[in-house]
Amino acid sequence: MSVDTAQPCTRDAVAELISVARERESAMFTEAEGKSLLSTFGIDTPRGIEIAVGQMISDDIREPLVVKAISSTLVHKSDAGGVRVGVRRDEIDDVAARMGERLAAAGHRLDGLLVEEMVPSGHEVIVGAVRAPGLGWTVMVGLGGVLVEIFEDVAFGLAPLANEQILDMLHELRGMKVLDGARGGEKADIPALVTLISRLAGPNGLLQSLPDDVIEIDLNPVIVSGTRAVAVDARFVVGPVEDTGSAPGDSDDGRATDFTPLFHPRRIAVLGASGQRPNLANRFIRNILSGGFDGTIVPIHPTADSIEGLPTARSLAEVDQPIDYAFVALPATRVSEALSRGAGRVRFAQVISSGFGEVEEGKDLEATLVQTVRDAGIRLIGPNCLGTHASAGRLSFVPEAPLTPGTTAVVSQSGGLSVDILRVGSLRGIDFHSVVSIGNGADVTAAELVESALRNDEVRVIGLYLESLAAAREVLDVLTRAEMRKPVVLLAGGRTSEGSRAATSHTGALAGNHRLWPAIARQAGMTLVDSLDDFATALHALSTLDLTVKPNGRDAVLFGNGGGASVLGADALERQGLATPPLAASVVDELDGLGLPPGNGLRNPIDVPAGTLAVKNGAIAKDVLAVVLAGSESAVLISHLNVGIIQRNLGETHGDVTGTVIDSIADARDEATSNTHQLLVLKTDGSAETEALITTYAHRARSRGIPVFPAFEDAALAARAVLEQGLRTYQASRDADGRQ
Repeated sequence: MSVDTAQPCTRDAVAELISVARERESAMFTEAEGKSLLSTFGIDTPRGIEIAVGQMISDDIREPLVVKAISSTLVHKSDAGGVRVGVRRDEIDDVAARMGERLAAAGHRLDGLLVEEMVPSGHEVIVGAVRAPGLGWTVMVGLGGVLVEIFEDVAFGLAPLANEQILDMLHELRGMKVLDGARGGEKADIPALVTLISRLAGPNGLLQSLPDDVIEIDLNPVIVSGTRAVAVDARFVVGPVEDTGSAPGDSDDGRATDFTPLFHPRRIAVLGASGQRPNLANRFIRNILSGGFDGTIVPIHPTADSIEGLPTARSLAEVDQPIDYAFVALPATRVSEALSRGAGRVRFAQVISSGFGEVEEGKDLEATLVQTVRDAGIRLIGPNCLGTHASAGRLSFVPEAPLTPGTTAVVSQSGGLSVDILRVGSLRGIDFHSVVSIGNGADVTAAELVESALRNDEVRVIGLYLESLAAAREVLDVLTRAEMRKPVVLLAGGRTSEGSRAATSHTGALAGNHRLWPAIARQAGMTLVDSLDDFATALHALSTLDLTVKPNGRDAVLFGNGGGASVLGADALERQGLATPPLAASVVDELDGLGLPPGNGLRNPIDVPAGTLAVKNGAIAKDVLAVVLAGSESAVLISHLNVGIIQRNLGETHGDVTGTVIDSIADARDEATSNTHQLLVLKTDGSAETEALITTYAHRARSRGIPVFPAFEDAALAARAVLEQGLRTYQASRDADGRQ
């Protein structure tokens, strides 16, 4: 019996297709079946028919034809000689005979033929999707058709995809210029391609309608000409249904949790401290006492009368007042029973203990713990983590913690890295609102904390360290539906090619973690960074600058002493996608008219020797920058000062030149009507004296709202983060205003 691929396949028939596919060795729909399903959702496919060998085809299928083999064991038809193009109607029987011989030699049986009208030539594009636990459908678009795994010019996104997100994926392709008709080539019908991908992966697309049994799809190639985007091949793979389990972080009543008691606790219980041999829990008590916590601390111990000079309670059941936060460092097997005694009393419990879901033998223990706290009305942070730092609440898990209240909230899946985030971030000038180490995230998740931070007026900037793509997907969903937007910086662990698999589809084979992390970051509007230093750099810039400033474009101006340094700075900016174009001739003329000493470069970068900076004891910087800000539309202005050289050459004769320049930068910014962000690089010569000066000057600049960096590479990355996040925050605020 023939199957006309132009006839839509009803959704009721999908279950039958899956059942039949499971009986095939290939575990796939036939191509005709897949194309019938595509046509149901309006995806363009060639007109064709599935026939038995020797069967005639109707005259309304026009030559030239494409003849494809149908075989229950055949996966890659082209590789086995199962595709012939440019065939006439009277050649079909001969083509089928030779095709059957080739397939038989390769161990396959020819079960039938798919005969289609040949689609006019165009650009070969692949569109595919793979279902992954915790992620849902990951969608790929790439160039190269059957050669996609050689070129690897691909971009990923997570369904459902809006049209703007599809366009973002396309523009990520190196070969997008080819699709745009580079060097006189045919310009692809990009709107048609976007429509095809949207009908597959959009909010109401095919992917959302498919049962979990369908796990991989390849439309390869999709031929995109100047007028069409046609899926000329379709592969639907059936596989086992993954059990994703219940989503963590779902409260029983569905209401959002108020995290205020976590960040501003008044009564803290500590479980696991020793009355004889100090341990982690004892150190926690000492940390919060030395940090100035002025609330009530209640150590919980079955026998000791006091711990760290504080009276104890035998169990949580003996505490008659509500407990905002419980720090739990007991052996894993004792945690659930201990917390069950706190039913109705404890708001948040952070379980430091390991031995839960991070190891196979602890998974049941973690499930019991989650059920226990839910029954007790307790929100659980962890287990397998280090603690929570909340500056305003004088709460921290690190000794000598930086407790100046700030506006940067960080969520980390790593306990150890959360310590580094606090230390490195503090040195970079970040004042933290909070740093929460969530470990396994068995109850309170990263996504839930991000959602809370978006609502919290105390938080301006959000930082995330995540190791789980599934956790990142949850954050993506939160940011997608959020009405309010704040800058988000993501540091991801495990950004390797792991995750790619020997899959039936090209998409599955290419879907490595190294591609999925950038895809999630792009789609969620997060700035993705590569290292802890970059993480601190981006957070420092975003928390220091005024993000209500709306710069235009991605141009930068460099100003400072050291011509070679400026060249390196321009290179660093280019690597981050910023340009340093020459200033307008009128601006250069005006700068030249300031009467500067000889030896300056004024076109951009603006290179000035130390002698020029000495003019007006450094205040000449205000004159220079005022001209630049008035006469250019630069998005970023980066000043760079070699502090050691300035101090050695000018310190004795011209006073505090560096300090005056810093004030001049801020004054020029404040007096200008400009949408330019100001950043500062303070370079050292490595001497202890210069390092001490830089520390003082950095504090001076930050107090004026100017972020400070040790190198151009840091300033360039910070500039990228600020431009990315500032634009997204501004657009989100405009969208929110429009909804009101």
